Amino acid sequence: MGEADALLQVGSTDDAGARTADLFFWQAAMAAADGIAALLTELGADMDVPHDSVSAIVCEHHEDWIVRAGDQLEIVSAKHREANVGAWASITVLVDDGGLGHLFTRWILLDRKVATRLVSCAALRNGEASELAESTVLLRRSASGTSLTDTELELVNRCIDKFSRAIMMHRKRLPPDWQAPMDERARDLDPPRDLQEAVRDFLTVLSFDVGRPSREFATYAAPGLYAEPLAIRLSQTEALAPLIWSAVLRLFEVRMRARGSRERGGLPDVGATPARKQVAEGAIELESRTVTVQDILLAARSAIQNPGAYMPLARPAKLTRLSVKMANGGCSDTSIARAERLRLDFARYRRAREASVPGSSAERAAVERHLLRIADEETAGSRNAGGRWGDALWGAMSDRLSNAPPQHLSSGLDGDLALGGVADLASRCQVWFSPGFDVDGAIADEKKLRAQR
Repeated sequence: MGEADALLQVGSTDDAGARTADLFFWQAAMAAADGIAALLTELGADMDVPHDSVSAIVCEHHEDWIVRAGDQLEIVSAKHREANVGAWASITVLVDDGGLGHLFTRWILLDRKVATRLVSCAALRNGEASELAESTVLLRRSASGTSLTDTELELVNRCIDKFSRAIMMHRKRLPPDWQAPMDERARDLDPPRDLQEAVRDFLTVLSFDVGRPSREFATYAAPGLYAEPLAIRLSQTEALAPLIWSAVLRLFEVRMRARGSRERGGLPDVGATPARKQVAEGAIELESRTVTVQDILLAARSAIQNPGAYMPLARPAKLTRLSVKMANGGCSDTSIARAERLRLDFARYRRAREASVPGSSAERAAVERHLLRIADEETAGSRNAGGRWGDALWGAMSDRLSNAPPQHLSSGLDGDLALGGVADLASRCQVWFSPGFDVDGAIADEKKLRAQR
């Protein structure tokens, strides 16, 4: 087991609490951006990643996520900040509200062997906050052997002192001698030397990533900012970037909830050498939280090969299986309304026929076989690489049945009623206007979204 694996097995002292939907999706989107960035660094000339690559994003472990690049780890704290709150104003605010205090304690817990980063949509205000970010750059320069000027040293030392005082006032999960007495004020504190040395080392590996889009704009900006470079690298058109982004984001939305797939799924451990004896304690839990660069590349390729499956679902006014399938296939609202009306007309025709004509059940089966054959033939001519052929298929079916209705099969069955029969078959998932998808799940998701409005 490598050092990174050992550090990942260190137990987390807490887990992520519940968040509002918007903030959760923002965090998942920012983690997905890091995942795509990690993939781009791994892609070779053959547009693949090395088979032995262990680079990955581990979601909701110690911090909001961990970036693993080889045997190096970076723990990331993601903090959304509303526009009306403004920029990060001071070191104290960054330590408390900005999560740097929590990040510091996690860095200590992980034996000070990981890099750290703050991701946010809010900028750093001029003054203490911006000086702290500047001091991290200066400390890295110093660590690489570059001498700092007296002015730069003064800035670094001032930030280390202020950060140490803020950490002492933060108190949470710190050694007792690093915690300020409850009645003490920050300006009266005398930070211990070992704390100041720890702060210096922490700031050396801390970076600020504060240029991310806020939750209001992430949905619109993320595909172009994060997925488009991957699409171009994979020699794909930029138009596929939103679909690639949708596929990758779904991975992270699942893994952020620790609900990702596992190699053994839900199978129990049986036999003389159960899986849990072969895997380090905690590794199985991490498996469901981890998104590897191979996972991300597979998701991107899936979107490229089957773009229709990742196109956003249209939102028809009436949520039925027929309307959702037609909307997802690109049919107009007028076509959907007509299909719903014809489906009801066909149902009434069929009931009346069955009530008055003996043996009509066999006749109905023959009509359905005939309509399915026509739908199959027309689907073959309407399918396209974009994955949305609903409009073309509906038009072709309408023309064909109007010109040659299957009157020889059933008395009174005209072209419109026959088209209603096709709509009925579609409502029973026997005719599709796009690649197949979970219709009932899509309806349930849309109902939840509408309930939230």
